[in-house]
Amino acid sequence: MDFSDLLFLLILVCPLSALMTVYIAHMYGRRFWPWLLFGFCVPLVSTFIAIVLGIREARRREANGETND
Repeated sequence: MDFSDLLFLLILVCPLSALMTVYIAHMYGRRFWPWLLFGFCVPLVSTFIAIVLGIREARRREANGETND
């Protein structure tokens, strides 16, 4: 990996991954800043973790009969 590849990763992939992660986490009531930092530090993986946690939270709420109101 040369410098241009690393620069591409830092400038494009990390911020996009962080924003997707924050958006998904926000939909499920998670805090903004920890998830943004997590999205920058662990790009792409953090998005899938946020999705899995969101699905798990939705299933838990459904099982307990809670609503999103």
